This record gives sequence, C-alpha cells and structure tokens, in this order.
Amino acid sequence: MPRPSATPAPPGIVLLAGISAFGAVAIDSFLPLLPALVLTFAVGPADAQMAVGAVMIGFAVGQVLYGPLSDRFGRRLPLLCGIVLFTLSGAAAAAAESFETMVGWRFVQGLGGSAGSVIARAIVRDLHARDEAARQLSFMTTIMGTIPIVCSFLGAQLLAHAGWRTVPAAMAAYGLVLAVLVVRRLPETNRRDGRPPAPLSDLVRGYGQALAHRACIVHTATNIVLTTAFFVFLSASPFVLIGGGRVAAEAYGFVFALAIGGLMAGALLNGRLVRHFGAPLLMRRGKQALVGLAPLLALSGTEAAGLGGFLPVLFLFQTALSFVGINAIASALSDLPERAGTVSALIGAGQFAAGAVVGRWATAAIGHDLFQMTLLMAGFALLGIALHQVLAPGRPR
Repeated sequence: MPRPSATPAPPGIVLLAGISAFGAVAIDSFLPLLPALVLTFAVGPADAQMAVGAVMIGFAVGQVLYGPLSDRFGRRLPLLCGIVLFTLSGAAAAAAESFETMVGWRFVQGLGGSAGSVIARAIVRDLHARDEAARQLSFMTTIMGTIPIVCSFLGAQLLAHAGWRTVPAAMAAYGLVLAVLVVRRLPETNRRDGRPPAPLSDLVRGYGQALAHRACIVHTATNIVLTTAFFVFLSASPFVLIGGGRVAAEAYGFVFALAIGGLMAGALLNGRLVRHFGAPLLMRRGKQALVGLAPLLALSGTEAAGLGGFLPVLFLFQTALSFVGINAIASALSDLPERAGTVSALIGAGQFAAGAVVGRWATAAIGHDLFQMTLLMAGFALLGIALHQVLAPGRPR
C-alpha cells in the first residue's frame, strides 16, 4: 500500500525575506552610485536618479501582473520566471555601454524582481490570518532590513574598488542564488484543492473587487502614501548627504543603516506586540507617534540642528512609520484574503509607482537642501495619517 506523501514544510521566514528583498537589492545598492553616474555618463542628478526610478517603474508594472497571475496559477512558477528575468537583466545592465541602455535593462530588472515582493507577501497571507500575518510580516521586515544596509555598504565598496558595473553583476549573482533556493525549498502555498483555475477575465475582476472594497483600498492607500515618505529619503539623500558634502560616499552607508534600522526596530517591536494588542491598536499608536515625530523631523533638517539633530529623529520617525505600514499591509491582505496576490500587487505597484514619480521630482526640487527633504518626508507621513483617519470605515477599534 503506497505511503501518503508528506506535506511540504512551509517556507522559512528567512527565505521569504530574501525573496521579498529584490527591490532592496536593485535599489539600495545603486544609491551610492548616483553621484558617480552623473560624472561617468555626463547626466544631471535628476537623470541619474532614473537608474533607480526605472527599477521602481518596472516594479510597479510587474506587480500588477504577478499578483493576479499568482492567484490563478500558483506562487512558484510566476516567482521563478521573475527571478530568472531579474538575473539576466542584471547581467545585461552590467554590460551596457550607454546610460540609456543601462536604464532600459534596469527597468526590465524591476519587472523581474517585482515577482519577489508581491508573491512573498501573498505567501504569508496564504499561511496566516491577520494578526499572525502582521507578526510574520514584522519578522520578515526585520530580517529583510539587514539586506538594504548590506547592499548600500556593498555598492559603495564595489564602486570604490571595482567600478559601478560590478554592482548590477552582483545583483545577477543574488538572483541566481535565490532561484536555486526557490526550486529546492519553496513549496506551493496557493493550493486550489482540485478547483479549476478561474478564467483569465477574473484577473481584471480581482482588481475591480479590491478597488471597490473600501477598507482594503484605504489600508492600501495609507501604506503607499507613508512609504512615499521613505522614498523621498531614498531618492534624495545621496545628493543631500553626499553631494551636499555632509558625509563621504563611503560613510553614506552608516546613515542609510540608521534609517533602515528604524524600520527594523519598528518591525521587531510590532512582531512582539501584535499577538497581545492586535494590528488595529498598534496601527493607531503608530499614527499617534508619527503625528508627534513628523514636525520634529522637519525641524531636524534645519542648519541649526545639523546631522546630530537629524539622525536620531530619523531613526524614531522610521520606527513609527514601520508600525503603521506593516499593520496597514496585514489589514489590507486580510480584508480580501481570497485576493491576497492581487491586493499585494496593488500595494507594491502603488509603492513603486509613487516612489518613481515622487523620487525624480523630489531629487530635482530638493537638490542639496536637507530641510526640504525632511519637510517633504514629514508632509507625506501626515498626509497618509490624514487619509486613514478620514476615509477608513467605521470607528477606530
């Protein structure tokens, strides 16, 4: 008599963090390169920022496709296709002879890498209900937070010792390693239990259902607007800090590590507290903290405050931002659990579309002005809180 097949072990949180980190790998390792690209290719700062903006646009477009496709066909196959595309385009970007060609391949790289972040969030929702999903997303964010720090340091060191082309080549190597790990260790979590796949028209219907669900779209929009505050920092800080002569290129990674460390601290605290207090209460407390910290962040960007005043407030601001953002994601995914891939795609596409548009505009508008950067970051944080307060259905829980 044949033995029943064993149920595959669920994917480890470290593997999911690695899968969801393609955005960090593609973007954060390039940040120290931006001032150097201005000199290498004789382009302006706003044009150089398109080396990052192209990836963001690719991530926005790709997630719109990968989310519903993973709902229909399962998580593994779309994920593997995306990783292969990320790997090949990273190698092509490293070999590009012109700035325009490199930016084009960076867009394709975003298309491929977007599969990782959208599908990793959907896998978490496949396996866990709202509060536990918030807990797992918190731990995943904490682990993933080390990757941008490493990427920023690694990008600066590769630039200094081996040239910018080694950075996209290193991204291709990362994609190759993740492809092997997914093949060997990631089971299919979107099991249909014998149900036939939905028709292709259902892909569009899923987006309509998500957009029509008030609670889901408000949680999604809140996360997108809050994330834009971080994208302002992501896009403008190399020019403000390095180009403005506030820190050396090799030391930029320390400032970036502090910002990511705030996100990690918020994620770690949220993961420990959410089982006891629930996502809605922690989200409310995070919003209250942001209301107090946003004006302080803006003031910390003045010349009188200096870097000594800016850096501690930046850490606390990022911590509160993490509290609100993670619980908003978990709530949005739980509002429509049967459309987890589609909702995850809306979140990711919105984040990166806003980041690409606002990042290019912010880089041009801010220049080297630290106060302008902190003012914009604070403004987007307060806008996200106001959006949730006004539009969220029902009374606060």
